[in-house]
Amino acid sequence: MRALPLLLVALLTAPVPVAVAQPPQTEPFTIGFTGDGDILTVDSNGNTRTNLTNDRREQYDPAFSFDGTKLAYVDDRHVMIANADGTNPKRLNDEVLAQSEPAWSPDGTQIALVTWIPIGDGSRPVVEIYRVADGVKTGEIPVPKHLSADDTQPDWSPDGKTIAISRRSSTITPPPPQITQPDTDRPGRQGSTFDLEQVVHTSRIPPNPDVVLLIDASKSMGEELQAVKDQLEAIVKDVKDVQSETRFGVATYAGPENNRIRLFKREVELTPDPVAAVQGVKLVDEDNSEEMWFNALIETSSGEFDFRPDSSRVVVLIGDEPTLPGPDEDDTFDDAVTALNKANVRVIGVDTGPATGRRLDSEEQATQIAARTNGVVKHLTSGAKEIGQAILKGIDDLPVKVMPTAKCDTGLSVELTPPGPVEGPSGQDFTFAEKFTIAPNATPGSTLRCTIEFRLNNEPDVRPGHVQTVTVRVADLVDPLVRVDDVTVQAPDGPGVPVTYQASATNSQGQPLTPACTPPSGTVFPIGTTTVTCTATDAQGNTGTDTAVVTVVAKDSEGARIWLVTPDGSSQTDLSARFAEPCDARDDKDPAWSPDGKSLAFSQDSERICTVNADGSGARQVVEDAEDIIRPRDPAWLPDGTRLVFQIEGIEQPPDLYTVPVQGGTPQLLTRNAGQPTVQRLPRLAVTTTATPAEIPFNGKTTIEVAVTNSGFAPAPATVTVTVPPGLQGGPAGTNLGPIAPGERKTVTGEATGITAGEHVVTAAVGAITSQVTVKVLERTGSLSLAVSANPVPAFVGGDDVSVTFKLLNSSGSTLTNVRVVASAFGCQPECLVGTLGPDGQAEVKFTVPATQAVDRELVGVVIATGPDQNAQDNLAVTRIVIKQPTLTVDQQAGPLGGVVSLQGKDFPAGAKLRLGWTTGISETPGEVTTADGTFSAQLLVFHNDSEGIRQAQAVSVEGTKFGEVKSADFLALPSTVQPSDFVERG
Repeated sequence: MRALPLLLVALLTAPVPVAVAQPPQTEPFTIGFTGDGDILTVDSNGNTRTNLTNDRREQYDPAFSFDGTKLAYVDDRHVMIANADGTNPKRLNDEVLAQSEPAWSPDGTQIALVTWIPIGDGSRPVVEIYRVADGVKTGEIPVPKHLSADDTQPDWSPDGKTIAISRRSSTITPPPPQITQPDTDRPGRQGSTFDLEQVVHTSRIPPNPDVVLLIDASKSMGEELQAVKDQLEAIVKDVKDVQSETRFGVATYAGPENNRIRLFKREVELTPDPVAAVQGVKLVDEDNSEEMWFNALIETSSGEFDFRPDSSRVVVLIGDEPTLPGPDEDDTFDDAVTALNKANVRVIGVDTGPATGRRLDSEEQATQIAARTNGVVKHLTSGAKEIGQAILKGIDDLPVKVMPTAKCDTGLSVELTPPGPVEGPSGQDFTFAEKFTIAPNATPGSTLRCTIEFRLNNEPDVRPGHVQTVTVRVADLVDPLVRVDDVTVQAPDGPGVPVTYQASATNSQGQPLTPACTPPSGTVFPIGTTTVTCTATDAQGNTGTDTAVVTVVAKDSEGARIWLVTPDGSSQTDLSARFAEPCDARDDKDPAWSPDGKSLAFSQDSERICTVNADGSGARQVVEDAEDIIRPRDPAWLPDGTRLVFQIEGIEQPPDLYTVPVQGGTPQLLTRNAGQPTVQRLPRLAVTTTATPAEIPFNGKTTIEVAVTNSGFAPAPATVTVTVPPGLQGGPAGTNLGPIAPGERKTVTGEATGITAGEHVVTAAVGAITSQVTVKVLERTGSLSLAVSANPVPAFVGGDDVSVTFKLLNSSGSTLTNVRVVASAFGCQPECLVGTLGPDGQAEVKFTVPATQAVDRELVGVVIATGPDQNAQDNLAVTRIVIKQPTLTVDQQAGPLGGVVSLQGKDFPAGAKLRLGWTTGISETPGEVTTADGTFSAQLLVFHNDSEGIRQAQAVSVEGTKFGEVKSADFLALPSTVQPSDFVERG
């Protein structure tokens, strides 16, 4: 009874087969990423980690080209270009500025990247475009004029028309223009002129002023100094109410007997708020101090004060006595004027002295200084209490000088009236008439510009808001002139706003045309800039075009936003403005286009990853920050468009890569210690070989086809090699098929003849990918065979003769003699002698059947020979000889002149063109007709003044299959007064 337990133990301890799960097949792409300072890849399942750079320096920002053959990345702040496997790395160019975030154009010829432009102690990112072949910069994404922005993270759309960027921006509020027409953009014809009127506004207080109060510090000025201290706050407020950026400084002057230090002393540096500091200013101790304010003016304008480069510089000279020459030989009146003019400082003299006797301007020194510096002098009449009013009045009364300076491109000129300079009281408007002339030889299609600077008060540089730009697009004398101007509007809350604009057009004679514009006026324009194109076409088909930019300005928003921009920057749209919940939060980054270009993915606030349609609609949250998914960002689309790969980044932990379906779901770990994912598309080629038919007789033929298909995501070059065994003759030749696009199929075919019985394997290969097909050639049958053909079928009487060809084949291994063909009732009567045919010999017998009469009968041919013939059934060949006789039939035998005869045609060549008419007479109606199926109906007119008598309708071949002349039966043309023969007159 122990056998059963022993058997059970043996069964339990025997090895048990285990089913081992096969790893999933990899898909045709790899995923690149950064890890430990290198660029690496894993396959689609996260396995087979490969280091592409393996360098001691840090590499980051990887990006594969769209065709999967090239890799761009950043190394030591420079963009590198390498093969996709990391070999042959080279710098894109020799740019010294830091670069980052390269993105390939779809065709692989350009790269968009971020260049970091130094600004002060920091830098500003801009998106630039470079040609890959030579590293030359070809473009830059401009920031719209109304924005200050940092642009990063470019990603090129699959069609190459749009670049998505992440933009962090704020609205610029430029100072209001001080001229009425700062920008004009218009078309103009060669040799034409147009007029503009420009008005320059001036402020009663000079713009951006730096004002220095230069005060006499002698003891006689005690009351006046106190008045300045008491009234300075009101003075500052009054000036800053007009010019908020005003700064004030304070200095004092005295005579040399007070120590050299008090000859001139800077009391308060230029500051927006000098009121508190001025309280510490004191008078000198010497009772009889003598003033030397030439020296003080020189010191003030020669470096003692840090005047801003763009400031209006004013010195208010306050004193009660004229100046003595300075202690140095250079402290003269002329020296003071030279120093003041060099620094472009104007002087306001405030004379606090008595109405008679010694005072500041008693020797007209102050008047002369003011005249030479375009300043003024004010006299106190009621004592120190009015010193504040005198200072303000002096600043208000400073004269203003406007000097227009024009610079125009060759081919465009301007004449201003008055030519300038003009001068008048501050706060006045100055009007200039401008006549612009386009040269007769200006190049049509060119763009010409004039820049006119309206400079104030001899300043070396023009102030903001005082520059006029006139842009003229030169039109020829023929095409319509179209005009549409730029428009800027403020958007309320929402993704856009309807914008109306005016467009006009005239033809070469100045007559109005109606232009068509895209997008049309009244369209809801998105936040950003959109180019409008207007065209007009005149009656002669000449077309003119003009473009304008519609700018929609929105209120500032926090964080980065996704913008869509054209590579030339002509149109730029704030896409984030269209996002709906839950993807309408701030800080949108990492834009990534889907493979089909219909969607984008992006990260938001490091809290979620969303997808949206390319127009910003359909926002959907795909991944959200959770316990295991921390700070998701950097989405990249897998090539099938159904999944995303993204990184998560824990605190003080390296990032990991996950994948997730685009519709959302549970993210799956792909690989650890990996960030900045990028996808390399790969091809997947397959080769198939077919033979049709696969079994052929000895000396028979088969068509061999080699097909190469690409089921991957990237194109791949394919060179096909074909190996045909000796038992087959012919077949397809190897060839270079060129690149095979994803989803494409290319083939090569060739006909092969079986010359050796047996099975023969044809092998085709593309690199290491091979495919085979077996062709079976049957044993020889030892047969003499006959085939026959006739051409044309059908033929037509009077047309081409019928050519008959008999083809003979001796597929036996023996020589046949006395070979002959017998063809019943036709050309071989009794037979056509061929002679001798060796093994595999071929021969032809030809004869012609004349197309002289209608024939429709069978032609039977038989081949006869002396020698072995194992299959007599193939010695017979049959065809049919058909020669048709076209016919014409009229519906009556007689008819009057002026009548119409109905005509029917039959058995004509299908599709032939023929000419109808009468054999006599003058009528040719209906002329030429074309048959469809070989039949037709038509009507022939017998003219009323035609000749009488017998005639026939006839048809003559014009085009198509030929036939001989065809006539109908006789038709008798009668006078129109003759009655039918059976008519009986009644009386």
